[in-house]
Order: sequence, then structure tokens, then C-alpha cells
Amino acid sequence: MALAKLMNTVQTEDNMVKGQNVRQTGKYSYIDTKHEGIKEVVGGLGGFLVFLDYGRKQKINKKTGKLEYKQDKSLKRVDTLKEAKALRRQAEEVRLGTVAKAPSKVYFDRMVEDYMQSAEWKDSTQSAKDHHKNYFRHMCDYFVNRQPKDITKLDIEDYFQWQLERGSRSTAKKNKDGSVSKKEGISVNTLGKHKCALKKLWQFMVDSKKYGVTENIVPSARLPKVEVSIDGKKKKTSKIEYHPRSLTLDELNYTLNDALQNEFDRSVAVMIALASIGSLRHSETLGLRLGKFMHDEYMAVTDAALKEGGFDRRYYEEHDNLMLIDTAIVHIGSEDVEKLPKGDKVRISAVPECLKKIVEYAMEQRREIYDIVGRTVDSGENVYVPLINIIDNRPLNSQKMGRKWKEYQVRRNKRMVKAGLEPIPLVRYHDLRHTHSNLSKYIIQWQVSYNMGHKVVVPDMDNTTTREYWNDRCPERGDIIEYFDTHIKIDWDKALRQPINREGSVLKVNGSGHLVVSAAEKERRKKKGRKFIFKEEELEELFLKQDNE
Repeated sequence: MALAKLMNTVQTEDNMVKGQNVRQTGKYSYIDTKHEGIKEVVGGLGGFLVFLDYGRKQKINKKTGKLEYKQDKSLKRVDTLKEAKALRRQAEEVRLGTVAKAPSKVYFDRMVEDYMQSAEWKDSTQSAKDHHKNYFRHMCDYFVNRQPKDITKLDIEDYFQWQLERGSRSTAKKNKDGSVSKKEGISVNTLGKHKCALKKLWQFMVDSKKYGVTENIVPSARLPKVEVSIDGKKKKTSKIEYHPRSLTLDELNYTLNDALQNEFDRSVAVMIALASIGSLRHSETLGLRLGKFMHDEYMAVTDAALKEGGFDRRYYEEHDNLMLIDTAIVHIGSEDVEKLPKGDKVRISAVPECLKKIVEYAMEQRREIYDIVGRTVDSGENVYVPLINIIDNRPLNSQKMGRKWKEYQVRRNKRMVKAGLEPIPLVRYHDLRHTHSNLSKYIIQWQVSYNMGHKVVVPDMDNTTTREYWNDRCPERGDIIEYFDTHIKIDWDKALRQPINREGSVLKVNGSGHLVVSAAEKERRKKKGRKFIFKEEELEELFLKQDNE
């Protein structure tokens, strides 16, 4: 099969074949046939010329750099009429959009770039984009210089296996102790996420009809299995189940009392309580404003937010045991961004009296600092603000709260060991939300689901009434409030209520919002050769330290 260059067709003078005038295009002489777009070649190799029209396609104008619609046409020579008819039929199907035309050369990485211009990609959350870009990087490294249409199901399964075993290969980077960095191998659970990303890519190619891919082969590709042992009994699995560990009621009560009695920064207790008692996610704890928590002169709730959640303003204003969750702060790229909570759901959550007291306890410290530096409380401020941020008037950093929670747990457990107690296993910050859910599991389900922003599913009642008619217009959270106010036990007489600028303290805050170290502490540090660079935790300890200690 030869590809002819499209040229102007010229009629040859005084040349007749089968009673027809012979025409010329390039090096081929031809006459018409009864089949549209097919011409019979006269002389030379003979055969047939096929004029192919694939329809209008977007192409970049090299002069202007703009995308323009151009006709995608070509001319081919074949040996038989049967071949010519088949090519015409295929071109017509491509033009009508019923079958894909495979481009001559499109490699995997270029296809991924095309996918990241699609509407599906643009509609994805930034978090999903960040994760998928990481997956795509691994895929592009593996399928380098490969055309998607040539990749088989076995190739995809080989990719899974290669990623799983990468850490055990001789090329894997070794640590000083000979171990392999975690990044060198991908867990089987993460491979499941890679498979989901590959499914999207293959479906994109099938729908696009431009990569020569007509079937999504990824779902049938099998993930490798790993061997796990349970008490000596072994099994193979392609997904290792993760079971979050929430705190028990006793562990939560101990943790809250420990924070209130030992942490000078009172925001630590607020951080714990908003997730475990208030049911807030990490991003929602960061996004909660005083105006959405308070029911006094600071209350600032917009009609737009209430309308989005379908809530009654009067009911909300009359119930001071509710808070509006309408903002989440997430880290995107290199900055913190405000958005709606997960699933774009605005909700109202319960505020038990024990949670109110913890927030008020932290607000006492904030007001004390504001009195020193001459600032006033504003309804737009965050409920959770670390002590150093309050002093410096510095905005929150969303990436620090998870670290603060982990560092607090380490300090708590050191105190427990010192007291002869068994330390509490470390958990993620999100597991405090799991704690709220597990402690609430004996409360009527729909109340807990509304409170946490989950879909309400009532067993044996999946019908139009529950799906369409039920609403949370006047939020009822009484059972949740009663449970936590009954079961959270805090010894407020032991709470650490030390003032900011205590007499004789080695660290104080001046009227400009600067930290001032006492002369005696400076002298001690000079003698010991210690630097005047403090970690946040050390600063909090210095507030409690006296010059005579």
C-alpha cells in the first residue's frame, strides 16, 4: 500500500481509456470508477487510488499558534478494489465518530498530557490531581517510548509487579544500615490506586477515539498478591485492610485532662476537642471561625451558607449548642486555600457544654495576650490558633497541625511512663474524628450522620422518604450533646491557668507583640554557650519557668 501526495488533478490531453479521459495526480494516472472516492490507476503498477476524508480536526496553525479546524484528508494506492472499499468504509466511520483512527505516533506521556487537558481532569479536586500526578510520573517512567495502543493487559500486570518489587532490586537506593527507603517500593494498596488511575486513562482513550485504543483493558488486569501472616497462619491478598484506631472513652478523657493540666498553649486542648467531641475533620478544624461557633455578639453566619445547607436561620440562632461547618482549609501547591468541606457539604454540628468550656478556656489566654498588645477579638478569627500565632499575629499553617498533634502525643506518653502508666498508642489526627463516631455509635444513626456530614442511610428504610424528603433544616443534636456532656469528665480544678506575664517568668510578651527573655536567662545561656533560637515547644516551657529556677 502506497501513500500518495495530494496534488492538483490534471486532465491528460488526447488520452482515453475505457472511453474515459485519463487524469493525473502526482505520479499516478487514473480513470473514474462507479465507486465514490475510488479511482482506477492506469499503467505502471495498476491498482486503485483511494481518496480518504476523516473529517474536520483541530490542528495548530504554525503561523498563528492557534487551534483551527482543518480537513484531515489523504490519498492511498492499494492493489485491489476490496482493499479500497475497506479503507473508504473505515474513513467514513472515523468521520462519523463511530470508530477510532489511530495516530501514527502518540507516546504514553503525550497521552497523559492530553488527559490533563480533559474536562474530567479539570473538574477533579486539587488533592486528587496532586495524587494522580504522582501516579502518572511512575507510569510515564515505566512506559517510556511506548504507544498506548501497543500496551497489553500483561504489560499492565508487569507494571504492577515491577512497582511492588522495586525495593528489592539491586538498583534500589540503600540506607546506611543497608535497608531500602520506603519510597523505593510501592505497597499493594497504593498499587490499587495506580490501577484506578490507569482505568481513567484507558477510558479517556476509548472515549477520545484518537489513540487506537478501543477497549478498556485495565479492569481485567490483576493486581499482584502479597503474603501476610496472622498468628502464623498465612494468606495472600491484593489489599491489606487498614483499621483506624480510635481512642476509647477513658483514653480520650485522659488525653483531654492531660492537655488541660500540662500544656501551657491552651490551643492544644481545642485542637483535640474539636475533632473528638465536635466531629471536625483536619481541614474543618483549621477553617472554623469564631463567628460560626459563637452565639453572642461575635456570631457571623451568612444567609448564603445556611441556604446552601438548607438550614433555618431562626432555629440556628436560638440554639447556642450548634456550630456551622462551612469552611475547610487545605494546602494546595504552596499555599493554604479555603474551600467548602469535603463533598462540598455545609453542615451543622453539635457543641456540647464540655466543648464550649474548652474553647472558652483557650479564649481566656487569647484575650490576655490581646490586652497586652492592644488587639481585640474578631468574629473572623479561627477558633483554633496556636499560642505563638496569637502572639505574632501570624496566620495558620495547615501543614503544622498534624505535627503538633503527634508531638503532643509524644509528650503525653512521656508523662504517662513517668507516672508508671501504659502509654496510649499514637493515632492520626483524623482518628479523633473516628473516636467521635465510635463513641456515638449507640446514638440514633441519622443524628450522627447529619452531625458528621455523611449521607444518611437508614437500614431497611432506603426509600423516597429517607432519600428525598428527610432534611436537616432544624438540626436535632440532643442525643449527641447529652452523651458527651455526660461522659466527658474534666477536672477543671487542676487546669493549668498560669498567666502569660507571670511575675519572675523568664519569658514575657511586650506591648509590641515581641517575646522578651529575662536578663537572668540570657546570662545563663551565655555561660552554657546555648543559642537564642527556640522551638515553639521550648518557648511554651519558658513561659512557665521562673528566673530563680
